[in-house]
Amino acid sequence: MSGRFSTFSWTLPSSLIVEYDLDDDYDDDDYGRSYEDDISMSPGSAQYIRRRQTSTSHTSGNLHLGAFIPEEEPITDDHYHGEEDLFQMDDIGPPPGFPARQPPAQSTSTVVPPVISEPAPTRTFAIHQLPTPPETSSSSTFGNFTEKPVLPNVSTIRLSETASRSSSKSPSRSKTPSRLEPNSTQGALQGGTLPANQSSHRLNQLAAISSASSTPKRARKVVSDSEKDGKQLINVVVVGHVDAGKSTLMGHLLYELDYVDQRTIHKYRNESSHAGKASFAYAWVLDDTEQERARGVTMDIARTAFETATKKVVLLDAPGHKDFIPNMITGASQADAAILVINATNGEFETGFENGGQTREHAMLLRSFGISQILVAINKLDTVGWSKQRYDAIVVQIKNFLTKQAGFQSNKCTFVPVSGLDGDNLTAKVGPDHQLNQWYKGPTLLEAIDALKAPKRMAEGPLRIVITDVCKTQTNSISLAGKIESGDVMAGDKVYFMPTAVAATVKYLTSDTESQCDQMCCGEQGQFTLTGVFEPDTISTGHVIVTGGPDTLKPAKRFLVRLVVFDIQIPIMKGTRAELYCHSMCEPCTLIHLRSAINKSDGTVVKTKPRCLSRNMSGMVEIETDHEVAIEPYTVCRALGRITIRRSGNTIAVGIVEQTLA
Repeated sequence: MSGRFSTFSWTLPSSLIVEYDLDDDYDDDDYGRSYEDDISMSPGSAQYIRRRQTSTSHTSGNLHLGAFIPEEEPITDDHYHGEEDLFQMDDIGPPPGFPARQPPAQSTSTVVPPVISEPAPTRTFAIHQLPTPPETSSSSTFGNFTEKPVLPNVSTIRLSETASRSSSKSPSRSKTPSRLEPNSTQGALQGGTLPANQSSHRLNQLAAISSASSTPKRARKVVSDSEKDGKQLINVVVVGHVDAGKSTLMGHLLYELDYVDQRTIHKYRNESSHAGKASFAYAWVLDDTEQERARGVTMDIARTAFETATKKVVLLDAPGHKDFIPNMITGASQADAAILVINATNGEFETGFENGGQTREHAMLLRSFGISQILVAINKLDTVGWSKQRYDAIVVQIKNFLTKQAGFQSNKCTFVPVSGLDGDNLTAKVGPDHQLNQWYKGPTLLEAIDALKAPKRMAEGPLRIVITDVCKTQTNSISLAGKIESGDVMAGDKVYFMPTAVAATVKYLTSDTESQCDQMCCGEQGQFTLTGVFEPDTISTGHVIVTGGPDTLKPAKRFLVRLVVFDIQIPIMKGTRAELYCHSMCEPCTLIHLRSAINKSDGTVVKTKPRCLSRNMSGMVEIETDHEVAIEPYTVCRALGRITIRRSGNTIAVGIVEQTLA
C-alpha cells in the first residue's frame, strides 16, 4: 500500500467488480493556451472593452481626509437638472469629449486586430448633457461613417425650450406670481417653460378658475350678524387640561339654558350610573360617541350653539388629552374667544400647569391663533370648600403666565369661580348663604360670555370656507361642515375646492345658529351641500372653498414663515421634518432654509442664515410641504395665514405666513 496506488477494488463477486483509475479524471484537463486566444477580437466587441490606465496613480503619499470631503455647496441652478430638462433631446449626438461611433473598416481578406492603445468610443443616446469625461485619446480610426439616430426627427417631440433658471433655492419649481393671471398658462404651453409638478391639465384648470367671473357685488347683499336679529355671532372654544371638567361644565350650562330637556338628562344619569360614571351625566351632552363615553375623555370637537342676551354663541368643546392636541388645534383655529377651564382640586392644578400639563400649551396655542379674549373658569372649587385663598393663588399664577408669557392683555383676561357638577355660578348668582357669596361679587359664567366682543370680520374679502368635516359624499353631491373665514356665500354660487381645483355649485346652506338659509356671511359655521362630479377621496378636511376670479386662492407647497420657537430641547435646523397645522389642515413638511434670526420685539434681523433656531428664538424660515395645501399670506386671510409646527407629539413653534413662494 506504500507509494502511489492507481487502482483499487472492492471485495465483491466477480460480476460486480469495478475498476476505477484516478488518473482518468485528469486526462482531458489542459491548462495551456486556449484556441480562442489565437483569434483576435472583432472591432465591434473591442469598442466595449475598457482599458485601465496604468500610468495614473490613485494614491498619494500623504493622505488627508479633508481632501476627500469637499465642503457642502448650496444647490444652484447650474448644478440641478430639473424635470424640464429631461425631455431636451435636440442634441442627439455624443457629449463633448466623446468621439462619434464609427463602423468597422470594410475588409474581406484579413481580420483587423483590435486597437489596444486607444479606448473605444462609447455609444451614447443622451437625453440631457452629461459631465464631460477626461479626454484620453483621439477619435477612433474606423472611418468617417456615422450611424443614423434611432429616433428620427427628435426635435418634433420637444416639450419645452431651454429652461430659464430662477433665483429660487428650489430649481424644481419656477416662480409664479402671487395671484393667478387669466392667461398665465398660455406662454408655458406654447413653447415656454413648463413648470415642474404641474401638468398642462392642472395649469388649464387654475387658469380657468382665475379667469372665471365671480358673482357681482352689486347683486349680493352682505348681511352682517347684527343686522339679522340684533345679536352678534361669536365662536368660543373650551380648552384645558384633561379631567378639568370642560364637558361637564358646558353640558350643565346648556341644561341650565334649557337647550337640553329634563328627559334627556334623566336618561344620561341612568346610563352613566349603570356604567359606573354617575358624575359624567352632563358631560354626555357633548360627548355623544360610544368611544368617548367608554374612555371618559373628549376625543373630537363637539359643536353646539346657544344664545345670550346680546350674543349668538357657537360653542366648541375641545379635547384636553395630549394625544388629541391636533383636534384641539382644529377647534382653536375656528374660535374668536376662549374659555380656559382650570381644575382647582389640590394637586390637579399643579399637574395641569407644570411643563408636562396641557394648560400652558393650550394657552400658548390660543394666542398663536389670534385669540385675544380669554375667560378663565376656575372649576371644581367646591372640592376645596370654596376657599378664597386657593382661588387667589390660582389667579395669580395663571394671570402672570397669560400676560407675561402667552401675550394676553390683562384687561382681556376674566376669572370666574364655578362648579360644573353642582351648577354654581353658571347662569345665576349663588344664594346669600353660599360660601362663594361671602367673597365673590363678580359676574356669572353666562354674563362673562355675554361680555365677550365679536372680532372684526373680513366680510368684503374673497370667499374662503374652511372645511372642518366631510359629512356625506356621493357621486354628484357632497355635504360638508365648515366655517366662512372671509366673504359670503349664497345658494347657487359656483365655487371651487382648493387645492384640488374641483368645481361645484352650492345647493343648500344650513347655519349652526339658524335653519336652512339662502346666504351665510363671514364668521358663521354650518353645513354646506354642493352638487358636482366628485371622485372618491378628492375632498377632505382642510380643503378650502373659494370662488373664481383674480382673487382666488392659489395652492402652494413652499412659503416663507415668521416663526416663534417654543421652549424646546432639540433646536430647529435645516431639514427638520415636522407636521404643519393650519386651520383644519395637517400636512407633513420640511424646514428647508433658515433665512434669518430676528428680534421678537421689533423684527430686526439679528443673524442671517443661522445654523439653528433654539428655544424662545424667532426667525424667518422657508417651509415646504409634501403636497400642495390651501395656505395664503396672513395679510390676505388671517385664518389661512396662521400655522403651528409640531414634532414627535410636541408643539415646537408657531408662526404666520409672510409669502407663498411656489
